[in-house]
Amino acid sequence: MSKNKKIEPKKSNVYIPADLTLRLLRLLVGMSAFLFLFYVVGHYLTGWPFPTPFDLLRIASAVVLGGLLGLIFSRFWPLPPTPGLERIFRIFFMLLPALLFGYALQVFSGANQALSIILPLSAWISSGLIIRLPEEGQNSPAKSAQ
Repeated sequence: MSKNKKIEPKKSNVYIPADLTLRLLRLLVGMSAFLFLFYVVGHYLTGWPFPTPFDLLRIASAVVLGGLLGLIFSRFWPLPPTPGLERIFRIFFMLLPALLFGYALQVFSGANQALSIILPLSAWISSGLIIRLPEEGQNSPAKSAQ
């Protein structure tokens, strides 16, 4: 005697945008374009070596790796809805592996660019795409605006 029960999906308390891949792609392309422009302008203003296509590939790979690291991290620990100590600890626990990956990428690729800073910055910015929603009892920003 088995009863067919309708299985209701568990209500998620996490906001994942429907166009997450498009947002992440737009974010990564924008960061890469800004950094490409930064290093080209730095060549003309300060005399840095002109970025070769291989240098641009290193910068793009650091941005993509950082973006993916931030997205994977935010799937396990989404951005809290309110500022506080949890956000500080979350950033701390995310940036430690990102810095280590950045240093490893910098050493193994022998880059002149600051890949050890680019990768954690990309991880930090992309980790804000997935947000945990406030609990039922808490004041949500949407309720307080009405």
